[in-house]
Amino acid sequence: MHYQFEAIHPFSDGNGRVGRLFLALCIAEWCGLTNQWLYMSAYFDRNKDHYIDRMFRVSTHGDWSEWIRFCLQGVVETAADTQRRCDRLLALRRTYHDKLAEVGGSVRLSAIVDDLFDAPVAIVTHVQRRHGVSYPTARSDLRRLEKAGILKELPGVAQISYYCAPILAITHEDII
Repeated sequence: MHYQFEAIHPFSDGNGRVGRLFLALCIAEWCGLTNQWLYMSAYFDRNKDHYIDRMFRVSTHGDWSEWIRFCLQGVVETAADTQRRCDRLLALRRTYHDKLAEVGGSVRLSAIVDDLFDAPVAIVTHVQRRHGVSYPTARSDLRRLEKAGILKELPGVAQISYYCAPILAITHEDII
């Protein structure tokens, strides 16, 4: 499906991005995954010459075997990379909960930390609404997490916000 979409090249720009998005969604659907855990773009970008050559060979020589081999190698590498990232995120989560135990963190602080692994940015008003606390309490909670070394304040934004740099580093670095 990815090859066919790329071959017809329906848009003047963005065909590769849309094709890779389709591929991620198909993998999630066909493998019964809860999300697009295998996003192949980094693999294709790193191997751009091979990617283009293999696609071209399908068009010119009907060489599906090499195209499929190339894509399956990408699935294997991407799955291993995803597993490493997940392992690192789980270890980081344990480290953060250990820190909270040391500083006497509450159940709410633990829940806020867990929320960071869904979205690594915490906005005071969002924490206030999500946890049903006052604005000062939400602000105080985020300051406690900052003091514990879990969050850093985001300067220069309209709403007081914090981010978790290690989560962003793990999810956005090129591990492979």
